[in-house]
Amino acid sequence: MGTRILGTAPRRGNGPPSGPRLPLVGPSLPVVGKRWPVARQDIYLPPMGHPGNTSRPPARPAYGARRRGFTLVELLIVMVVAAVVLAIGAPQFSEFRRNNRLSGASNDLLAALQQARTEAIKRQRPVALCGTADPAAAEPACSDGAVAGWIVFEDADGDCQRAAGEPPVIRREGPIDGALRTAADGNCVTFAPTGFAVDLPDGVEAGRMLICDDRGTGLQAGTALSAARGIAISRTGRASINRDPDTLNDWDLPCS
Repeated sequence: MGTRILGTAPRRGNGPPSGPRLPLVGPSLPVVGKRWPVARQDIYLPPMGHPGNTSRPPARPAYGARRRGFTLVELLIVMVVAAVVLAIGAPQFSEFRRNNRLSGASNDLLAALQQARTEAIKRQRPVALCGTADPAAAEPACSDGAVAGWIVFEDADGDCQRAAGEPPVIRREGPIDGALRTAADGNCVTFAPTGFAVDLPDGVEAGRMLICDDRGTGLQAGTALSAARGIAISRTGRASINRDPDTLNDWDLPCS
C-alpha cells in the first residue's frame, strides 16, 4: 500500500498556528517540533514498483566491483616474468639486428652490380660500379680510400672514373651503417655491352668485395657460416654472395 503524509493548516499572522500540530505519518519520518506552512492535505506516495512511482532503489554494486588494479603479489610476478623474458630475448635481438644489417647492405650491393650489368647490355655501353665517399652528393665521384656507398654510372671512356658532366648516375647505394666495414681487392667494376666484366689493371678492378662488422669473418652464432658477407664477380659478370669462412679467409681482405 502507499503512504499518506498529513500536514497542518497554514499559520496566519504572528500568532500560533490555527490548527493542531499533527505528526508526520510514515515509516521512520517523525516530526519533532516542526510546523508545516502548508494547508492540510493528503500526499499519496505509491508503493515501490507501482507504475506511478518512477523512483528506483539505489543500485547495489556487483560482487567484486570495488576491486581495482593489481595486488602486490601479482605485480611482483609480472616483473619477474618480464625480467626473465628480457634476459633471454635481448641478446638474441641484438644478434638479429647485426645480422639483418649485414644482409641488407650485401643485398643492396649485389642488386647494384646486377643492375650495372643489365644496363650495360641494354644501353650497349660500358657501365661501371665504384665505391664513393659521399653517395648522396650531387656529383659523386669514385673513391680510392674510405667507402660509404656505391654508385652505378655509364663509363663511356672505360677508365672506371666518373667525371663531372658525364651522364647522370644510374643508381646510388648508401651511406651504409657506421657499424659496417668494407674491403675489396679493387675500387671499380666495369661491365662491357656483352655483360662480361672488363679487364682492368690490378688494384683497380674489384673482383672480390667483403662487408663485415666487429665480428670480422668469424662464425655467426649458432651456425657454420661466416658473419661477414663476401661478393665475388666472375669473368662472365655474374655476382654472388659467399659466406664460407674458409673462402673468405683465403681472400685475405682486411675487414675487422
